[in-house]
Amino acid sequence: MSLLVLASLVAGIAGSTPRSPLPAEPGSELTVTLLTYETGGLVFERFGHNALWIHDSARGTDRHYDYGRFDFDQKNFFLRFAQGKMWYSMGEDSLPDKYIRFYASEGRKIRAQELDLTPAQRTELRDFLEWNIRPENAGYAYDYYLDNCSTRIRDALDRVLGGAIRRYAEQPSGFTWRDETRRLDEHNPFLYSGLMLALGQPVDEEMSRWEQMFLPIRLSEHLDSVKVAGPDGALRPVVRSNQVLAEGGRWPVPVRPSNWSVRYLLVGAVLGGVLMWLGARSSRLPRAERGGGGKAAEAIFLALATLWALLAGIAGLVVTWLSLLSGHRAAHQNENILLFNLLVLALALALPVAVRRGGTALKTARRLALVAAALAALGLLLKLLPWFDQDNLELIALVLPIHLGLWAGLRSREPS
Repeated sequence: MSLLVLASLVAGIAGSTPRSPLPAEPGSELTVTLLTYETGGLVFERFGHNALWIHDSARGTDRHYDYGRFDFDQKNFFLRFAQGKMWYSMGEDSLPDKYIRFYASEGRKIRAQELDLTPAQRTELRDFLEWNIRPENAGYAYDYYLDNCSTRIRDALDRVLGGAIRRYAEQPSGFTWRDETRRLDEHNPFLYSGLMLALGQPVDEEMSRWEQMFLPIRLSEHLDSVKVAGPDGALRPVVRSNQVLAEGGRWPVPVRPSNWSVRYLLVGAVLGGVLMWLGARSSRLPRAERGGGGKAAEAIFLALATLWALLAGIAGLVVTWLSLLSGHRAAHQNENILLFNLLVLALALALPVAVRRGGTALKTARRLALVAAALAALGLLLKLLPWFDQDNLELIALVLPIHLGLWAGLRSREPS
């Protein structure tokens, strides 16, 4: 988008309310526009962002209010993040076009919706935002799903609209929290896998449309369908006009999430099969009689098995912390603790001695590997019970074959 086109679009929105030095009614000089900045490429940009733009034609001012601001340099930021005690804040700027240009340069779609509020509602909204931006009011305890940039704007608009958004949004959305997270992050297999690892049962409940508006794009979409009663009692759309300020397109998102179970199963079966074959290949002869091929197979088996157990064990530490000790509610009641746990970390520490020396160390490693595989299998069997309904079959499809392959590879070895 050229700067000339962008400037004309911005001017069109800002000028949609005629200038009037003496407005007939307080608030008629204000124009309220919801700006929606769709998905970006960085981890913290995947949910998108939004802001409220208040144009005052009498004063000739523009204010860009948004929520969800954070600072990596904040004292103990990463410690608070690990604890699930994030402290974010509201922000304000007098240059909305600065943000529009920035997000447009990142290839993100930008949508502007002028809202059809009464003069009294516009005044109430502006006054609330000006109160909220005060230093003593701007900070809040952030939650990615329940209290973020979009939910704060949703709540502010619903307040001045007398609950019209909530009344419209009581219906089910047809999506779970995990569904929305999956479709937004499936562009990156590592990010996707990490999020599916960390999220527990709470994100597998179906959302209402109200809850779905934790995503800026969903708030924008649903507002198009919200209607409010006008002065004559007739229902009218709350959105007066729509404009696309930047087409974006750099970061497309599917309408529904893909199912990665087959992909994960293929990866898990290959890695598990390789571990099983390497374990058997390196144990056909006594250690002293093995040739170069047997020794190479043993070295590769040891390296792959230890690397897998170490990564899975570290993941187990993360899952244990998030599920049992942190304040991240979305990570609680996490069945992935059956796949990634401290037993696997213990196996990583035992493997080098077990493979090199055999004997009791090998027997111990076998037992640890068997228990790890059995726990993963238990995670699958528990799906038959209604209390274990976490949507983690994808990760089970990946982990169970690898655990089984590692156990089979160790089982083929004879204690020395």
